[in-house]
Amino acid sequence: MMTRYTRYLEAFEAIKQATKWSLTDDFRRLMAINYAIHDAPFEAERFEAAQAALKQKTGIFSKFRGTNSLVWLSFLDAKYEDVAPAIDEALRLDQLLDRKHFRYSTLRPFIASQLLNTDDPERRLDEASSLYQTFKRHHPWLTSEEDLLSALVLVQAFDDHTALNDRIEAYYEALKQHVSRSNELQLVSHLLAFSELAPDDAVTRFLDWRERLNMQNIAVRNEHLPPLALLTIVSAPNEDDERVIADIVAAEVERQRWFNTHSLTIALQLVAAEHITEEASELLLHGTFAHLLAMQQAATAAATVAVISTTSSNN
Repeated sequence: MMTRYTRYLEAFEAIKQATKWSLTDDFRRLMAINYAIHDAPFEAERFEAAQAALKQKTGIFSKFRGTNSLVWLSFLDAKYEDVAPAIDEALRLDQLLDRKHFRYSTLRPFIASQLLNTDDPERRLDEASSLYQTFKRHHPWLTSEEDLLSALVLVQAFDDHTALNDRIEAYYEALKQHVSRSNELQLVSHLLAFSELAPDDAVTRFLDWRERLNMQNIAVRNEHLPPLALLTIVSAPNEDDERVIADIVAAEVERQRWFNTHSLTIALQLVAAEHITEEASELLLHGTFAHLLAMQQAATAAATVAVISTTSSNN
């Protein structure tokens, strides 16, 4: 699994060279994760060409401009062999987002890309809006724009949306006995809806993972909860994964001595991605493979929002 971390480092260094003056390392990490997950190299010329094409096709105030969009563009660049048609289609689908809930979201690029290759995207947006409103009714103080993206992923993955919300609430109720309430906790309940385990069993596994990491003197903060949930879905606690996570965290702390809060996020996402890749055929039987990767993007989008907020407050 450390091979995937090597790919991450290669992508990170290449991104750093290509974005010397335009990005901080926080954003570069989020971009590098996309390339490592999709087992794709970062190629500066290709990315710059995609960036130039995007700039030519969007206005100066477009949500597709700025540092936020670079994280999104890295996702498309890593995922699609030919990124140009994906960009064009995402921009076309973005026109559907001039509606309640979606219009002013900074995550519009992420939401638009989740509509790629989707049958009847307008219906899916209506369903996502309805589910989002349900989240707001149940948890008005916890629900924010990241939940728009997870709602869109969820309505595409599950047919019965009433039963889906009941399922999410069951995981949330089991979680809140052990974890402080936060938007990250709500995203965890969305993620665990993909688990085949009953709520109490899934939460027990989630807490077991957290305890194992704490025993390694690895602090698990709120921002780490979504990727920890993703790992919980695809891997029962075990010594091999635990060792790889600890090794990646140690390596990241060594590289980033003062700004290493994202080291655990990187480790969890890379180890989870390894399992998703290895178990793709099995997960496809349950229809969850693509949606788990999409929820990985939702977690990355949430991290992007957090980084933007931190950068803005520091400035």
